[in-house]
Amino acid sequence: SNPSNPSIELGPEFKKVANFLGRFKSIPSIIDLDSLKVTGDVWFGSGVTLKGKVTVAAKSGVKLEIPDGAVIAN
Repeated sequence: SNPSNPSIELGPEFKKVANFLGRFKSIPSIIDLDSLKVTGDVWFGSGVTLKGKVTVAAKSGVKLEIPDGAVIAN
């Protein structure tokens, strides 16, 4: 597991608090996360686990939904 806090970069879609909170059904598990970069129209389901160095990028004009219970590891 990562002894320090992970590096997290979020795109402009996450800048406003209301937008940020609305994009997560629940807070993802980041115990084993080293870094996270999210760009575009991305929405997280509940019970999502993020591990390693994760990049999630939605194409312009496309809504990307991470399904409930997904594990994203790199």
